[in-house]
Amino acid sequence: MRHFLTVLFLVCGLAAAGQQNDARFSISIPATTLEGALKILEQQTGVQISYEYTRVQGITIKAHSFKEAPLETMLTYLLKGTSLTFKRRGGQIIVGPAVKAVHTLSGYVEDAASGERLIGVSLVAPQFEAGTVTNGYGFYSLTLPADTVRIQLSYLGYQRLDTFVTMENTRSFSFRLKTLSSQLGEVTIRGVGTDNIVSSSQMSRVNISASLVQSAPRLLGEPDLFKTLQLMPGVKQGTEATSALLVRGGTPDQNLILLDGAPLYNPVHLMGLFSNFNTSVLKDVTLYKGAFPARYGGRLSSVVDISTKDGDMHQLHGNFSVGLLSAQAMLEGPIKKEKTTFVVSVRRSYPDIAAGIYLNNQKELSDPGKFKLNFYDVNAKLHHKFSDKDKLYFSFYGGRDKMATKVDFNSVNALNYYVSNTSIHWGNYTGTIRWNHVYSPKLFSNVMLMGSDYRFQSRFDQVGEAASTKFTDHQKLNSGIRDLGGRIDLDYQLNPAHTIKAGAQVMYRVFTPGVLESRQTENDEVLADSSNNNHGIYALEMNLYAEDDWEVSKRLKVNAGLHVSGFNVQGRHYRSVQPRLSARYLLPGDWALKASYTRMTQYIHLLAYNSISLPADLWVPATDKVKPQDADQYALGVTHFLFGGKFEFSAEAYYKYMHNVIEYKEGANYLTAAKGDTWEQHVTAGEGKSYGMELLLQKKTGKLTGWVGYTLAWANRRLPEVNFGRQFPYKYDRRHDFHIVAIYRLRKGIELSGSWTYQSAAPFTIPLTSYFGITDPVSSTGNWGTSRHIDYVSARNNTRIQAYHRLDLGVSFIKYKKNGLVRTWNVSLLNAYNRFNPFFYYVESFDRRQPKVTLNAVSLVPVLPSVSYELKF
Repeated sequence: MRHFLTVLFLVCGLAAAGQQNDARFSISIPATTLEGALKILEQQTGVQISYEYTRVQGITIKAHSFKEAPLETMLTYLLKGTSLTFKRRGGQIIVGPAVKAVHTLSGYVEDAASGERLIGVSLVAPQFEAGTVTNGYGFYSLTLPADTVRIQLSYLGYQRLDTFVTMENTRSFSFRLKTLSSQLGEVTIRGVGTDNIVSSSQMSRVNISASLVQSAPRLLGEPDLFKTLQLMPGVKQGTEATSALLVRGGTPDQNLILLDGAPLYNPVHLMGLFSNFNTSVLKDVTLYKGAFPARYGGRLSSVVDISTKDGDMHQLHGNFSVGLLSAQAMLEGPIKKEKTTFVVSVRRSYPDIAAGIYLNNQKELSDPGKFKLNFYDVNAKLHHKFSDKDKLYFSFYGGRDKMATKVDFNSVNALNYYVSNTSIHWGNYTGTIRWNHVYSPKLFSNVMLMGSDYRFQSRFDQVGEAASTKFTDHQKLNSGIRDLGGRIDLDYQLNPAHTIKAGAQVMYRVFTPGVLESRQTENDEVLADSSNNNHGIYALEMNLYAEDDWEVSKRLKVNAGLHVSGFNVQGRHYRSVQPRLSARYLLPGDWALKASYTRMTQYIHLLAYNSISLPADLWVPATDKVKPQDADQYALGVTHFLFGGKFEFSAEAYYKYMHNVIEYKEGANYLTAAKGDTWEQHVTAGEGKSYGMELLLQKKTGKLTGWVGYTLAWANRRLPEVNFGRQFPYKYDRRHDFHIVAIYRLRKGIELSGSWTYQSAAPFTIPLTSYFGITDPVSSTGNWGTSRHIDYVSARNNTRIQAYHRLDLGVSFIKYKKNGLVRTWNVSLLNAYNRFNPFFYYVESFDRRQPKVTLNAVSLVPVLPSVSYELKF
C-alpha cells in the first residue's frame, strides 16, 4: 500500500506539472524594463520567476500583447536579443545567462626547446573553474562553452603560461612551455601526483623526475631510480644496499614494472645492488602504491610506470658520464626536423677490471684472467610524427649481467687437481611499437604491440682428479619468462569534469620455472644424470577495463572502474572481476578527504628464499594446482596545502588482505633434479595481511626542496605448512620507517643533497640450539654413518636484532660554459657516520650451558665516498 501511494503521488505531481506547463494566458505588457515585465508575468501567471538583478538591469522592452500564449512563449519573446535565457526548475522559472556554443580544444603540450611531450601538465580555464591535465602521451582535451577562453598552464620547472585561445576556429592547438632556467631544470622535484594533490581523486601515487634521481646521493657514483623510490613512505628495501621495492607489505614480484608499456622482470644489476634504468633517458616515473586505476592489473602491491624520452625535435645533443662503477652515453636529436627523432643510450660497468687486478695477485689461481663481472644497458627509441593526429613510436631495451670465473688448482705433488668454470648471466629484452591517434578533439587512442624476454642461466662445470680418481660435475639451471602481446587504450573526455578510459590487452606467456640439469661421473662411471620436470608452461592472459573519472560536484570527485581478466593455463581457465573505486571530497580550508578500494589479481609468483631479491629466484605461473594471488586493499587519507601552497601534506591509512600467496614448505628446495619432481610439490599457499599509516610533508619549489616521510606498518603471513601453520611476521616486516630528504641550491652551480633513513629491526629466524643427527645409521659397508649438525628452530622470524639507519650526503658542482656545454662533478658520501648495517647474519656458535647463540653479521657498505663526472652537450 505504501509503495502504491508513493507512485500515485508521483503521477499526480507529474500531471500537475504538465497542466501547469500547458497553461495559456492573455497578458498585455507596456513599454517598460525587463525587470518590470517579469514582475507582471509573475503576478498574472502565479509562477515564481527568479533572476539576478544585475543581469536584467538596464534592459528595456517594447509594449506587446499576448493572447492565449504559454508562459514559455512570452519569456522567449521578452529575452530575444539579450544574453539571457530561462529554465523551468520544478514550479519556478530561473532566468540566467545564455549558454554559449560549446567548443572542444585539444592538442599536445611540449617542451619549447626539445619538442618533448610533457606528462601531467595542468591546464586551467579560471573563468569556468574547469581544467585538465595532459595524459601519459602529453595529450589534452578541454570542452568549454566559449568562443574565446583564457588558459593557464603550469608545470614544475617550467614558466607559467597565461594566454587566450580562440576556440571557435581553433580546435587543435599545441602549447610549448619554456624552462624557468637551465639551472632550475636540473633540481626541480615533482612529488606526489602530477596534478593538484587536493583536487585530484587519485591517492597513493608518487611521481619522480629524472632530475630528482640525479640530485640524490649516489652509491659508487651511480644515480639509481629504485633507491630514490625507496625513500618514499610505504616503500622499503629488503637488506642493506639492495634495490628491491617492497611496497605496503608486498614482495618484489608484486610490483608491475612497465618500461614504455612493456613488463620487466627482476630489473636489477649486480645481484640486486642497482636497478636497470639509465636516468639520462627517463622522462616520467609514476609509482602507484594503491588506489590503482582500472587500466592497470596483474600485480598486488604496486605499479611503476616508466616513460623514456621521445627525442629532441629540433637539435642534436646528449651527455656522457663516468663514475667508479660504470660509464654511460646518451645521444638524441632529429633525423628529420619536426618529423622523426631518435634516442640512443648505452651504459656499461667495469668492476671486473678492478677485480682482475686483485686476482692477479692471488698465486693459487693460475688463470685469474678468466673472471668477468659486468652489466650493460641499451635504450633506443624512434619517434615519427605523421601528422598532428598520428604518431608512431618504437622502443627497445636490452640489459644483461654477466659473471664468470675459472679456477685452475694443482696440488704441490700434482696428485690432486681440478678445473672449475662457473658462469651466471641474466637480463631483460623488451620492445614496443606504439601508435597514437586522435580520432576527434575528445577521443584519443594508443595501440601497442609489446614483447618482453627475461632469462636467467647458471652453469657449473668441474673436471679433476683426487686420489687417482677422475671425476666430473656438471650443473645447469635455466629459468625465465617470455611475453608477447597487444594492447589498446581509449581516452574520451566529455568535458573537463568527466573523462572515460577503456581498453583491452592480450598477452601470450611462456614460463620456464627452472630446468635443472645435473650429471656427475667418477672414473667414467655415471653417478647421476637427471633433469627435473620444470619445463615450459604456456599461458594466455586477457584483460578488459573501463574507468570513469567524474567531478560530480565542486566538492565530490569519483574515479570508478572495473578490470576484468582471464588466464588460461594447463587446460584451466581462471577469471577475475576487480572493482576499483576512489573518491575525493573537498573540506573547508584546502583540505581534501580521500578514500579508495581496489581488488587486484596476480597470475604469477616468485619463489624466493630470503629478503634479498636475486636473479636466481624463480618466476612461476598459476597452474592447475597453484591458484593466482588476490588482494583487497582499502585506504583512507587526507591532503592539505600548507604555508600558501609551498608545502604539501598527505596522510594515508591502508589495510591489505592477500590470498594464495605462496612460499616454499619448511626444508623444501627447488633443486630436486634427483627426484624428478616439480616446484609445485614444494610450495604451500596461504594468506597475508599488511596494514599501516603513511605521512608525507613535501616542499617542491624554492632553493630548498625535499620531503619528510614516516611509515608505521605491519606485515604478517599464515601458511599451513610453514611455521606449524601459525601466523608469523613476514621477512619484510619493519614497524617504523623514517626518511628525511633535502636538496639545497647553495648558489648557482653548487647543489647540496642529503638523505637520512631509519628503519626499525627486521625479523630474523634464529635457531635455539643445535644437535647431532645421523645421516645414514648403517652404511652399505656396515660402518656407522657420518653425523651432521641439526638446528632446532621454534618459530619463523622469531627475533629482531638491530635497527637500520644511514646518512648519505652529496654535492654537485655544475658549470654552464659559453659554448653551451654543461659540466657536472658529483661527490657523494654514503653511510657518512660509518654505521654498521648488517647485510645478513650467520650462526657462529651455541653456548652449551645456557640458551645462547653467537651471531656474526656481514656488512657491505661502510663509509663509502664516490665521484662521478658528467658532460652535457
